Amino acid sequence: MARIPFQKPKTIEWQILSDRYGRLVAEPFEKGYALTVGNSLRRTLLSIIPGAAVAWARIKGVRDSDTPLPGVPESTQDVLLNLKKLAVNVPSGEPMETRLEATGPKAVTGADVSEATGVEVLNPELQICTLEAGASLVIDLGIGIGRGYVSADRHPAGTVPAGTIALDAAFSPIQRVSYNVEPARLGKITDYEKLTLEVWTNGAVSPDEALTRAASHMRDQFTLLAPEGGEEEEEEAEAAGEGFLHESLGKSLDDLPLPARAINALKSAEMQVVADLVQKTDEDLEQVKNLGDKSIEEIKAVLGTMGLSLGMRIDPNLLGTLGRGGVK
Repeated sequence: MARIPFQKPKTIEWQILSDRYGRLVAEPFEKGYALTVGNSLRRTLLSIIPGAAVAWARIKGVRDSDTPLPGVPESTQDVLLNLKKLAVNVPSGEPMETRLEATGPKAVTGADVSEATGVEVLNPELQICTLEAGASLVIDLGIGIGRGYVSADRHPAGTVPAGTIALDAAFSPIQRVSYNVEPARLGKITDYEKLTLEVWTNGAVSPDEALTRAASHMRDQFTLLAPEGGEEEEEEAEAAGEGFLHESLGKSLDDLPLPARAINALKSAEMQVVADLVQKTDEDLEQVKNLGDKSIEEIKAVLGTMGLSLGMRIDPNLLGTLGRGGVK
């Protein structure tokens, strides 16, 4: 069966791209597919990209979040909550341990976390607590590697040492993803769609790298559902289908097995080849003089045997090769 042309994006570009923010625009999509792609990418970006996070803390003399910290006016619970907000990166991709050390008086921040072990602190300005004069604070931190969000009681067995306080961990380096769908135009066709995708990260991964990983993951998932076959065979089949489509659209209406009355009515309405006909809708044909309901049903049946239908949107470039206009 001939392949009906399905529009794929011709333009995919990053309008804005930095280490932590990117805005991608892709167009044109078939109607409804910008939403499908945008939503799928958003869900995949937020769930599949791995990252690092503080998974546990060890504070000398403190066994739980109810024990106060000497010289720290904030509650231990608040300190632990702030530690969970630390954005970290581990280039090695392996779980690490590091340490936060500080002596008062001072405001303790993410900059007080040691990076000597290979842990990068991405938000050193984050305030963790306030340390009074003469007081000192030492906290050992366990940096885990994972995906998505893992609550304190869901860490894999053996990853949280005895005597430490397990923390909820948000591993994903993707902080936010949003998308917007707008109408797009291709030549004379105006019912295509444009997808604008915005990605914010914590700096552990760039937006374009994150998108590449997400798209690759989606491709791998869908590949499992597709019938086996080499890429070369698929390309050959697609080329053959496009050739057959080109031939079918370029046929004169006189070559169709339709009554002469119907063909004459179509020609009177300035339709000469199949490409002219398939771009019309049922409503368009109902307005054609001397073309009744029975003739319209016959036309639809004939087009169906060719793998075509009324109301088709045809790539302007293809129309151009048929001499029926093109991109204006």
